Amino acid sequence: MENKPTKKGPEGNPEKKEANRYDKIFKENLRELTPALLKVVLKLKDYRLQPLPQVRLQTTVEKEPDFMQVIFDAISPEGRILQIEFDGQDVKTTDWRMGEYAGIEGKIYRMKIEQHLIYFGEGKPKNIKGFIKHRFYTFRYKVHSISEISFKEFLYGDTPQEVVFAVLADPEGMSGDEIVRMILERLIRLKGDVIGFKKFIKQLSVFSKKRNLQEVLQKQIKEMMHTKEYEYDVLYQIEQELKEEGRQEGRQEGRQEGRQEGLKEGLEKGLEEKDIIAIRNMLGQGFDIQGISEILEVTPAYVK
Repeated sequence: MENKPTKKGPEGNPEKKEANRYDKIFKENLRELTPALLKVVLKLKDYRLQPLPQVRLQTTVEKEPDFMQVIFDAISPEGRILQIEFDGQDVKTTDWRMGEYAGIEGKIYRMKIEQHLIYFGEGKPKNIKGFIKHRFYTFRYKVHSISEISFKEFLYGDTPQEVVFAVLADPEGMSGDEIVRMILERLIRLKGDVIGFKKFIKQLSVFSKKRNLQEVLQKQIKEMMHTKEYEYDVLYQIEQELKEEGRQEGRQEGRQEGRQEGLKEGLEKGLEEKDIIAIRNMLGQGFDIQGISEILEVTPAYVK
């Protein structure tokens, strides 16, 4: 029997798990990272922030912004809502999601709203426009691309939360090896304790994957292990943990691919068995081969 052409099912979202890891890092670092983002990315100065009484936005749906507070400055002495979202995926629905945030915030707080999206994918987003325009409706917000900001703006920050951002920024012609090495050296100077250092190296590992620099990171850690300037045991432990994480991810991806392949084969086999029964029944009822192929949407050769 001729193999039946298979139809492709709807594609999944393989980046969803990775996006959740980025979200977790942003939420962990946001308190210390906020001043740098407001200064470097949003170009704000001489301001005062005040938390809102309710950060979860709930109407018929519930939304939790990445960052949302009231800001007081020369632009709005009476205060306005400042919302910052982080996104590494360039999808068209982002504009509508930001519009949805604005609608809910306006309904609940009745204040002026200023929205910013910080895009940490590579280059400028193509699908995220930063505006929605219809005949009777116009909505805008500001989109910032981390890859267009100099790595120096983050590298020489006062906190490790800022420094790890440097791997996502514009390298200004420097190689991945040079950038990663400078980030590691800066983290070592800022974070002397082992636990804190390990935490930010792991965050750096997640971000480096977005720029295809994970192998460079492991290489730089290994090279630094052979110098007397740094604590050998700490770097060695981190290197082993990064390797183990890579192995676990590989095994998990392999299992996932195996499950998907098994499911695909099972579905194909089940559909083929149903087709055989249907073909036999229709032949018994006097249907011709051409008619059966059209009804089942298969080729005449498959029916034969």
